[in-house]
Amino acid sequence: MSRKNITKFVAMLMFAALMLSVMPMAAAEGKIKVSIWHTFTREQEAYIDKAVTDFNASQDRIEVEVVTMPISGFTDSVYSAVNEGIGPDIIFHYASEASKYVDAGQLIDLGQYIYDPEIGVEGFDDSLTEAVMEGEVKAFWDGQIHYLPAYTTGPIFFYNVDLFKELELEVPTTWKELEEACAVIKEKKDIVGFGIDSMVDFLQMLIMETPSAGYIDVENKKVLFDTPEVREKLAWVVDMANKGYFKIKPSGDYFSSDFNSGIVASYMGSCAGYPYISPDGFEFDMAPTPSETWYPSWNRGPVAFYYNDDERAEATYEFIKYFISADVNAGWVEAVAALAPYSWTKETEQYKSFITTETPAQRSVKAVEANLDNATSLPVIEGSAAVRSNIKAAVEKAVAGEMTVDAAWDECVTLSNTALQGK
Repeated sequence: MSRKNITKFVAMLMFAALMLSVMPMAAAEGKIKVSIWHTFTREQEAYIDKAVTDFNASQDRIEVEVVTMPISGFTDSVYSAVNEGIGPDIIFHYASEASKYVDAGQLIDLGQYIYDPEIGVEGFDDSLTEAVMEGEVKAFWDGQIHYLPAYTTGPIFFYNVDLFKELELEVPTTWKELEEACAVIKEKKDIVGFGIDSMVDFLQMLIMETPSAGYIDVENKKVLFDTPEVREKLAWVVDMANKGYFKIKPSGDYFSSDFNSGIVASYMGSCAGYPYISPDGFEFDMAPTPSETWYPSWNRGPVAFYYNDDERAEATYEFIKYFISADVNAGWVEAVAALAPYSWTKETEQYKSFITTETPAQRSVKAVEANLDNATSLPVIEGSAAVRSNIKAAVEKAVAGEMTVDAAWDECVTLSNTALQGK
C-alpha cells in the first residue's frame, strides 16, 4: 500500500471511530446537532469544553458536541470525513485551510447570517482590521464568508537565557545576527542553535522580505517567488540546516519539547506555545522574531462546513457567533495566550487586564505585537493551500539532499502554478 493510501486509510479509521464515539450523543431528542473537532489540549481544551457546556445550557434548541483529536493527520481526517458527509461542522483553522473546500460547496456561507437583521452580528464590518477582514475573512473567490478568526497569534523567538548569557550572545534582531549566534552555539556547545516550527511561514517571511519578489499574482494565477534572490535565500536555509545551525523538523509535533530538553538553543514558534515550555534546568525568555520587513500574523478560528442542511448550518453559525462574542472570546484568547482579533473583545475588562498585567503569557503576545506593524495577509485563493504544501516539500527535499535547491524550487513553482490555475 502506498504512503498516500496508508494515510487515507488511517484517516478513515480515525473518523469512523470518532463517529461511533459520538453516536450516543446524536440521539439527544429534538435538538439540532453541531459537532466540533479540534486538537487543543490543556487550558485550551478545558475552555472549549466550558464554552460548549455553557452554550448548550443557554438554550434548548441546539446541542453542540466537541471531540478532541490528535494533531497528527488531523486535516487529512477532516478532509476524508467531510467528503464522506460525516465530518465536523466546525474545526479551528486558517482561511487557507478553508479554501480547500470552496469549489466543492462544502462550506457554510456565514455572511447570510452575519448580516441578517434578526440574528446577525452588529458592527461586524468594523470589528476586524482591514488586513484580516479583506485579506482573509472576505477573501474567498466565491464572495462568501466561510471562516471567522477567533484569536491572533504569530511566531516569536523562544531562547535559552542561561546559554545565551554563558556565550555572551545578544538576542538576534536580524537573520544575519541569528546565523552568527548559531555558529557560536554550534562551535561552543555542539547543539542546534535554531529550530523552526513552521518552515512554510519562515520561507514566506524570507520571500516577502525580498524586494524583487512577491507571493501570488492573483489576477494571473501564478507565484511571484521564482527569482534568483529567493533561490539564494532557500539555499541559505539549506546551508544553515546542513551545518547544524538550523533544525527544520522537531522530534515531536512542535519544537517546545526539543527546546525543553536542550536539544535546540532557541526556536521560532507560536506565542500560543508558551504554556508548553517547561525547561529542564534552565531559564527561558521570549522575544520578537528577527524578521525585518514582513511578518505573518496568524488568525485562526472556526471553519464552518455545510452538509446540505440549512437548519444545521444556522445552528453552527449560532455557536460561532457565541464563541466570538466579547466575553467568551476574551476568555478564549487568554486561555490560548493570544491577541484578540475583534474590537469588542479588546474593550472587555478581562482582555485589558490580560494584555497589561506582566505575566509570561503577556510577554509572549507582546513579542507578537512588536512585529504587527509589518503584518499583512497573503492571498487566499484556489490553490493557495497547495502553494504552502509545495513550499514545505521543496525545503524538506533540498535539506534531505533528495533534490538540488534549484530542482526543488523548480518543482515547487511548477506545481504551485498548476494548482493556482486549477489544473
